Amino acid sequence: MAPRESAERIVEQMLGTSFPDAAYGTIQEAALAVCDVGLRRPPTPADAVAFERRFRDRLLPEEPPLRDRAAPEPGEGQSTAGVTARGPVWWPPARRREEQRHQAENREARRHTALLAAGQRDIELLARALEDPELADTIYTGEDDVPPGKKRQFLFVRAMYNSIVLAWMTGAIVWKDLHGRMRVLMRQPVAREYWVATHPERASMPRDADEAQVARLVDEIVEIFDSEDEPDAWWIVGEPPQE
Repeated sequence: MAPRESAERIVEQMLGTSFPDAAYGTIQEAALAVCDVGLRRPPTPADAVAFERRFRDRLLPEEPPLRDRAAPEPGEGQSTAGVTARGPVWWPPARRREEQRHQAENREARRHTALLAAGQRDIELLARALEDPELADTIYTGEDDVPPGKKRQFLFVRAMYNSIVLAWMTGAIVWKDLHGRMRVLMRQPVAREYWVATHPERASMPRDADEAQVARLVDEIVEIFDSEDEPDAWWIVGEPPQE
């Protein structure tokens, strides 16, 4: 048997094991498509996208609506008139739930990676702004003119705030920990000054956004600190609200 024929049979067996409910013709076609790329040149991300578009719906058919799945089986006194075929045999419920769980985990992993990448870029930009006054002028620090020294302090507070929010959004810390870290940060007068100065920047946030939820928490912390003359037990100021 030629090497290509052997590869096609192996890929066909792998696909058949992974997608037992897919039509055999689809399995053969998909195996041929894999070998057409893999044996001619190294596959690329574009090849993976093209393969998914071509075969996803055929290898992973959508589950029928509940009303169709709940219908009595033929032979139980029910007519099948008007019922149209819906494609291959459906996966067992347990296997479909497992597939849905994997898909949800993959989406969350991609979101986590994207958040980390965005946070890293933000930190890099803030670091450059701290080093270059001309770049610092491009970052909002309030409506009034801020002296260069104070602006650098504001940018550092912003970087610390963003870091805490990112840690919470990616699951590195829980809500209670976020509350504690914000309480420590906002104990500093310059941090509270920055927070008040940049209020307009947060005014247009959607109320249900994650960062809007954090901003409301920080608003409460700042209000408590500003209403007291350095509370004796500042580290217990405010109880963390429910997430």
